[in-house]
Amino acid sequence: MSPWNEKVVAITGGSAGLGLAIAKAFHQRGAVVVLIARDPSKLATAEAALGNERVLSVTADVTDQESVNNAFAQILQQTGRLDVLVNNVGKSDRIELLDTGLANYREFMEINFLSAVSCTYAALEALTKSSGHVVNIGSLSSKTAWPLLAPYTTSKFALAAFTHHLRLEGPPEVHSLLVCPGPIKRNDAGERYDKQASKRGLSAAARQPGAGARVRAMDSAQLAEKIISSCEKRKPEWMPFKYRLVLMLNALSPNFGDWFLKKKMKKSK
Repeated sequence: MSPWNEKVVAITGGSAGLGLAIAKAFHQRGAVVVLIARDPSKLATAEAALGNERVLSVTADVTDQESVNNAFAQILQQTGRLDVLVNNVGKSDRIELLDTGLANYREFMEINFLSAVSCTYAALEALTKSSGHVVNIGSLSSKTAWPLLAPYTTSKFALAAFTHHLRLEGPPEVHSLLVCPGPIKRNDAGERYDKQASKRGLSAAARQPGAGARVRAMDSAQLAEKIISSCEKRKPEWMPFKYRLVLMLNALSPNFGDWFLKKKMKKSK
């Protein structure tokens, strides 16, 4: 029998993309999947895609504290437990550093960072009782900067720090996992940022996944499998192995790391 059979897994941004892929992977293992998103019609479509059995959906805005509290109260009322929280909601953009303002940073901190903090605190008591898991979907941008992504990268660094604090100071019963993938394969890759790139006069590289970073995009279903495996092994972090060496060199010598990144930037333009 699967260790996830009848376990309750809540996923923010679960109605599409990576969130739905994670939901499918847990659902296939017998888990009860709770999809959290703002759009009821998208939630209904996602429920149907999962077969409607062992699937719940909760309409909520994870940037609003009252909405978050109501959502998790509803989850616990309907299921009686919570075993996994996946903080998957996120947003990216393309903008040059000197064109950004406080409004850009506030928006990204609300969506990519504070939403995860809010949901985690709302779920932590239930996760402590079940010796459960908090899964925070970070990015390679949780570890290093790249041009045209300053508000996004800043918010993902904050998410990495929060996850580290959970490991150090959170309830010992709760496993905290930071997931740091590169770009995720999408049907609209290369078109998703056309509007921002055109409006802001950005290079063609800005339209590409990872803002032109020379990083291979990962399949969402494959990443979902890595996440589940990391939860089962209670690992603190997952990221593609081949990028760890670059990050280690950057930590040992920031000057070298900056030189290396700037060299890669020129090649991507």
